[in-house]
Amino acid sequence: FDSSKATIRPESNDKLEEIVKVMDEYNNANFKLEGHTDSTGNVAKNLQLSKDRAAAVKDYLISKGISASRLSSEGYGITKPIASNKTVEGRAQNRRVEIILVK
Repeated sequence: FDSSKATIRPESNDKLEEIVKVMDEYNNANFKLEGHTDSTGNVAKNLQLSKDRAAAVKDYLISKGISASRLSSEGYGITKPIASNKTVEGRAQNRRVEIILVK
């Protein structure tokens, strides 16, 4: 995701299509979408942004035929970084949605 945005970047479409195929293959499984942000901006806005990012991916998956009942989403804001927020590259890695197999 771009900084301060919840719009899915076009270059993510191929990866999302692969995820749709896996979800179709395991059609009894449920998934949790976890949205995250970098540390730029204020905490409250980042929490909402992370929720919006997770919702954007959820909406994309639903638009591709994945049942909404199989998906849940949550936003974590800046609380779970996977890289340093001190570098441009690290902040880019932290702006993400993770898809977790629930069952």
